Amino acid sequence: MIGFLYRALARLPLNWLYRLSTAAAKLLEHVIRYRKKTVDDNLRQAFPDETPAWRETVRGHFYRNLCDITVEIISGSRQPLAFFSERMSISNPELLDELSQNGQQSVLVMLAHQGNWEWMLHRAAAQYDMAMAFVYKRLHSEAADQFSLYARGRFGATAIEMRDTARNFIRHRRTPRLIYMLADQSPGQRERVYVTSFLNRPTAFFSGAATLAKATGFPVAFARCRRARRGHYEIELIEVTRDPAAVGESGILERYAELTETAIRECPADWLWSNRRWKHQLPTASDTDENPSLTTENQSEPES
Repeated sequence: MIGFLYRALARLPLNWLYRLSTAAAKLLEHVIRYRKKTVDDNLRQAFPDETPAWRETVRGHFYRNLCDITVEIISGSRQPLAFFSERMSISNPELLDELSQNGQQSVLVMLAHQGNWEWMLHRAAAQYDMAMAFVYKRLHSEAADQFSLYARGRFGATAIEMRDTARNFIRHRRTPRLIYMLADQSPGQRERVYVTSFLNRPTAFFSGAATLAKATGFPVAFARCRRARRGHYEIELIEVTRDPAAVGESGILERYAELTETAIRECPADWLWSNRRWKHQLPTASDTDENPSLTTENQSEPES
């Protein structure tokens, strides 16, 4: 049923879908109150010096942006490749050419849940003549998961399930690829994590991207996505490191956290504030002694 609904909505013109998005945003915020407490708590922690009125305005923009992204992803499942070139500009596409040695070396591209992270994959397919892959975490809804995989893989990008990432990297280490990873989600309690300060709180990050970069030697870039106006985005590529071994895992993750926070603070409504980013208690020193897979570099105390 869900899959049928997605396919039916994808046939509608995007401007019609935006009308649905506007109505849905008001319902989510004021009637359904979808994760409203989580959104308010996250904004209050991240911007304690702003006024309640300012945070309320950002919250309203967030709900509209969230609904816009949803209908854009649905619409994007039927759009031609040229559509994404028209809707998304890249300010410095030459950086990935340089880091990949003109397509001769794989590059790990770290993303955040800001702007339209799904369309970014298609924009890259239109720009670069390289194989592409994306790391994903399986969704709870099978129909939504299948639709997501179909939408992301329309132009040849290969899906890598998170638990198979290391095996996939080893198997395809000689194939130059652009490998995309969303690295700002909340890790599971059994995940290997790195803890640092982020948006005024000690925060756990997946350490897998940095571990794999160090192991493979693949250079790392950060792709930032800004919303220029409704349905139009600007992408900026930023070098994280060309030599992962030199900066180490902590250096990569500190830089990623810094770049993500800067992007959020400059365009606060564009981030995914409904994500329960801090739902798990952070690992303590005793936890780390019992489970060596937990990273303790730069570890902060858990929240009270």
